[in-house]
Amino acid sequence: MKQYPKEQQDQNKMVIPQTFNTNTSIYENETNGGLNGQNMPVEQLTHLNFIAPAQSTATTTVKTTKWQGQTQQYKEVSRYAQDFAGDQYTYLLAYDLKTNDWNKGWNRLEELPNFSELLLDMDCKEGMLNGCFSINFRHGFNVVSTEGLTYVTGGDWWTVWGIFINDTLLAETDTCYPRLENLVVPFSVPVGTQSVRLDLRWKTYTTTAVGGGYTGDPTTDLEIFGAAIWARNTYR
Repeated sequence: MKQYPKEQQDQNKMVIPQTFNTNTSIYENETNGGLNGQNMPVEQLTHLNFIAPAQSTATTTVKTTKWQGQTQQYKEVSRYAQDFAGDQYTYLLAYDLKTNDWNKGWNRLEELPNFSELLLDMDCKEGMLNGCFSINFRHGFNVVSTEGLTYVTGGDWWTVWGIFINDTLLAETDTCYPRLENLVVPFSVPVGTQSVRLDLRWKTYTTTAVGGGYTGDPTTDLEIFGAAIWARNTYR
């Protein structure tokens, strides 16, 4: 911590010995070698002085990175195509909302193909749990031409993403308009000395998805390109 004067000398007040002795001793201690993190030489501390994070591919679909220190620990789980010799421009999953099973409420991402075990489990210590989740997905709409007229269908078919901690909603997005999105949503919550599980969930619903008199099926696939959960547990 940076050193500051302990005794404040105010104008028009008597000068007492503590003002000189206490403040002077702080700076003398620094001069005699009592240095701290604010007084280190430039570029003296590099990445070579830190323990590298432990990185492992826990499964064939999820990349896990973790690190633990004296006052904090980090963990991230992610699933992106480029991490597994794939192409980041190609979706990992095209989920057919017309034929596949899904609920009208929250649906677990880790239950979908290619995203199994996308869960963040952490043994926390009493303190705070901060982090964010990211999701790269597309749920578009259709343009239909019939009898010389053009209709946009599915324009009101919305998607919502949220992160849950031990089955309790922690943070969520707003309703996402049908398009390609890359969302990063932060979260923060106090935790005790306990085990926590973070998982991503999604829900999708329509209000007036069919417009202009078109009576066909407005649904399009829910395309997911990648997702990640990152968390930091800080403690004393």
